[in-house]
Amino acid sequence: MCVKLEYANPTGSHKDRAVVYMLRRLAAEGLLEPGGCVAEISSGNTAAALAWAARLLGLRAVLYVDRGVSGVKRGLIEALGGEVVEYGVTIADREAAVEDMERRGCAYLHQAGNEANMLAHYEGTGREILHQMHGRVDAFVMGVGTGGTLTGVAARLREEAGNTLIVGVTPRGSRLSGGPGGVEVIEGLSSHDIPSLYASRSSLVDRLVEVTAAEAAEGVAALLDQAGVAAGHSTGAAVAALRRLVEEGAVGRGWRVALVAADHLSRYPGLAGLLAGRRRRG
Repeated sequence: MCVKLEYANPTGSHKDRAVVYMLRRLAAEGLLEPGGCVAEISSGNTAAALAWAARLLGLRAVLYVDRGVSGVKRGLIEALGGEVVEYGVTIADREAAVEDMERRGCAYLHQAGNEANMLAHYEGTGREILHQMHGRVDAFVMGVGTGGTLTGVAARLREEAGNTLIVGVTPRGSRLSGGPGGVEVIEGLSSHDIPSLYASRSSLVDRLVEVTAAEAAEGVAALLDQAGVAAGHSTGAAVAALRRLVEEGAVGRGWRVALVAADHLSRYPGLAGLLAGRRRRG
């Protein structure tokens, strides 16, 4: 198993790549002027990445975050230069947030439907994985958030590595797997929605594996114990899915499998505390 450490990027996640690509696209399309405003609905890695990139580029970033977001995450977004606006989590709340962006004169990044999100990983992450693994990638396992990383890397692997097994990972009971959504919540992975980036390229994915939040936490612990990699919850979900594939015989001994450590365990104080508590009890 090979793990690409995307948490080594400037703000600590793979979203740095995608945000830079999406900002370039908005500028190229004339939707974002120098010194202008750009907005996104995000309480996590994308919010931090956008605040960082916008500040460096002389732009104003407005981030619409869930009212329940932790003070740590809100503080990080603000420290990186982002303006925080609280909103709810219903569809109506999201629509209201988009209307508010328009009133403020902000361009909407819209990562879940932005083709540049996928392109960042097709041109960057996927190419780098192939190079770093010397052209042989037998399987690629990745959680489905917006679907940009999974489909971008998958498209590159399909072109250059041929028969790579592409596996998407989703929370148990998610809408992606035909469930109602919200049965299990793994931060960073889509549960209630089917992202358009994924829906339009789902044919690239050979298999979708459901995991529970508890299994994802066990995956985080296993990766930390066995490889010293302190990755976040979504990466733990990929580890859990890979473990199941191995148990089923879908992935064999000697396979070269690629995973992406999308972000760092330190982004998830609750998860880190849970793991620490288990170790103390053990």
